[in-house]
Parts: sequence; C-alpha cells; structure tokens
Amino acid sequence: VAMTFDPMQKRMLFRNKFVETEGYIRDKETGGMSERGLFGTMKSGGIFNNMFQTSYKHVANTNVIHAGDDLYALWEGGKPYVLDPLTLRNKNGIGKAGTTDLGGLIDENFSAHPRYDPDRKSHVNFGSVYDPMKSEFKVSLYEVDATTFRSKQSTIPNFVLGAPALLHDFVLTKNYCIFNINDTKINSMSAIKAMLGFGGFAGSLEVNADAVHSDIILIPRSLFDEEQASVDKINLFEDDRIIAVPVEKHFNFHYSNAFEDENGNVVFDTVQIDDIDLAPDSDNGRPIWLNDNPYESVAPSQMMRYTIDVENKCMAIGQPSPKLLTTRLPEFPSIPRNMSTQEHRYIYPVVARKKVHVVDPKALGKGGPAGAVAKIDAHQPSNNEYYSFEPYEFPGECVLCPKVGKDSSAEDGCYLLTNIVNGKTLTTELAIFDVEGKGSLEKGPILRCPLPVFVPHMLHGSFAEDVTFDFEPFEA
Repeated sequence: VAMTFDPMQKRMLFRNKFVETEGYIRDKETGGMSERGLFGTMKSGGIFNNMFQTSYKHVANTNVIHAGDDLYALWEGGKPYVLDPLTLRNKNGIGKAGTTDLGGLIDENFSAHPRYDPDRKSHVNFGSVYDPMKSEFKVSLYEVDATTFRSKQSTIPNFVLGAPALLHDFVLTKNYCIFNINDTKINSMSAIKAMLGFGGFAGSLEVNADAVHSDIILIPRSLFDEEQASVDKINLFEDDRIIAVPVEKHFNFHYSNAFEDENGNVVFDTVQIDDIDLAPDSDNGRPIWLNDNPYESVAPSQMMRYTIDVENKCMAIGQPSPKLLTTRLPEFPSIPRNMSTQEHRYIYPVVARKKVHVVDPKALGKGGPAGAVAKIDAHQPSNNEYYSFEPYEFPGECVLCPKVGKDSSAEDGCYLLTNIVNGKTLTTELAIFDVEGKGSLEKGPILRCPLPVFVPHMLHGSFAEDVTFDFEPFEA
C-alpha cells in the first residue's frame, strides 16, 4: 500500500498491489497455496504434499524502504524485492527475478528492520541464516547508502551461534549495533512435526526455560573498517571487542531507538515480553486466529528503557534501568526517522484500548489487540498520552511525518499517520494526528480518510520526504 500526498491541493494518490513474488505468482496460477509458510501455513493438497517440504514462501510483507528511485519490499527470510514506487510493480520482473542481492552484497537473507543513521546517511542492517547440518546460525552485518541502497563498506562483520536466535530486530547508535541474544535451541519433537507437515518450522525454536538471563550484545561499528579475516565468525562472548551485558531474561520483537548519552552510556527502549510461542496453530489444529480467545497463549508486553555502562560492561549504576515506560501492551514503537541514533524523549507505539494492570508479566493470556495509539514520554512516563479508538477499530503501526519548516530541535514537531482497520464494516481509514505539544495526541485525529479498498492488518511502513508523482490515472 502506498499513499502520496499533495498538500497544496489537499489530495492523496492511493495505490495497492500484491508484491509479485514467486509464491504469489504460483498461487495465482494454481489457485491454491503453492508453498509452505514459515509460521505454519500449509501447501494445498493435504498432509502428503507438505511432508518433508523444507522450503517456505518468500512473502515480502514485513517492511518497505524507499531509496533513490526504488522501493524495497523486505522480509527477513529472503532477499529484497525491488518495486517501482509509483506502480508498485516489480522493476526487474516477476517472481525471483524481482529480487536483488544489492550489488552482490548479500548471499541469502536481509532483515526487514534496517536502521537509519542520519549522520552518515546510511542504513545498517543484518541478515541471518541457519545451517542445520553444521548447527550454525550465522548473522552478518551490512551498511548501505540511504540513496543507492548499495554497500558503503567492503567488510561484512559476522558472528555465529550454535542455534537459531530469535533475531527479528536490532537497534543502532553512532558507534554500536545492539542485539538481544537469548539461550535458544531446536525442539526436536516440534522439528519432526514440522518436517512431517504438521506445523511451522518457526515453532520448533524455543527459549531455554531454565535460562535466568538474556544478553545485550554491543557490536562496535568500527568492525566495518577492519579486514574481513578479523571479523569472520566472531565469538560474541569471548571476543574482547564485543560487549556482552547479562540482563533479566526477556524476549523482544521490536526496539524504538538507541543513543549514547553524555556519559558515554548506551540507552535504548524496547518492547519486551517474558515468554514467546512461535507456533501459531492451536491444539485442535485450527489457526490461532479462529480461536475464541486468540491471545490465550500471549504474554503481556511492556516498554522498558535500558541504560548500559559501556566502560564497565554492565547496567548503569544509579539509573532506574530497566526503566518501565508503559504496561499498556505496547507494540510497533515508532519515532521520527531523523531521530534515529539521536537522543529522543518520545516514542509512539500502538497500545491496548484501555489501561492494563499487569500483576504478573509472565502470565499467559494477558496480551491483547491494539486499540489505541500513544505518545510515551521516556523522561516522565506519568505524562504519557493515549488516544483510544472504538472497540471494533484496530490501529496499525504509526508512521511519523515531520512538519514542513519546523526546527529539527522540536522532536515532536510532526504528524502521526496510522491505518485503522474497522472489524465491524471491514473498511480501512487513514488517521492523521498532530502530536506537537503536550496533550495534542489526546485531542484525536485531525483527519480520518476512508481508503478506497479494505486493507487488513499491516506490519511496518515508512515515510519518504520529497517523493511525488503526477496525480494522473495510470495502469498498475
């Protein structure tokens, strides 16, 4: 889905299109599911058509990044698809031909969460791949120019773990790439079940229930400047260049941002939960979303701020770290793009419609859907602002758009855009909030615009400045 705004004439160019992936093309040709999904969707044709099928569909559905004259559709299990930002068609052809290895930079996978560095005008990202024969999980780091989306570095630092890590996102400062590493393993029975076509491969990965801590890993960005031989297969826990800080065990899908404060500490905000289940199918064999309570196995989420003492390789003394920012089941935390790697005060997640009192963060069944948007004040959480929609309305991830002509020092001088799915009428609206100043978000949207088609729940998006097109009809 793409929306381009013409503020002078107060109009919007809306277009939507399925990414022409190999799987999508085959699905259209066969009229069914042509490949398995990583999280449990089965191929059409029954159990025998899924047995021992280890490949899975590249869905290209997690994030989009605009760079130069291209739009990149990202999914962490494969290479990016290159789209025309106007027509949304594959630039290089349908199916696999539409993917790119970014000029020979990547061999297999490129994460859906590149992090922007406004000082270097670059994106830093990672890609991971698991080799079950070697029991090796390799994670490679990349840096690409924000305009060309091609490598600015010849060196590709990488590290290897003994089992697949639950790495969906990471966070960036001026000097560090930051990951949260959990003690994980492959559940043999779940893996056999997946091989036989009775479940998704993602469900065979589990966090060690007996582990008492997670490790916050700080990888210096200076490794990009070293010789390749010195940064191959880095041991995160034995290499003196790497900082590993044990913290209370938790899992996180998404971070908001990170920065280095005036004392040299690394500060970052994250949405975390205490338990995770990546097997979405219920015991009765039905997809989880058909259950009466699809959140019965979901733990409640919280947003926390961590402060890491880099010099002493520990949590900073004297800081309320981790500092609790909200318990209102936050997810998809967003900030303005220009605040990435910079010291920030405000975070904009989607949250539960009503206040949630979390007594036990480990209690399953206490999660829930997003029904509100929030402006979280990391300096003073008592000043957090919330705006709730109707019980049947569900907001998607917030995208921040800077106000034209605003001083960049005004961190909240921006508009918040979010798509609202109406579960009652199966329609979607675009809502725009002015979030500048105290109490602004709570006043509600300054615009609600119905979209011409129903767009279901979405994942991630981005805002690209100074991108415009002729607003004439065209053939997609």
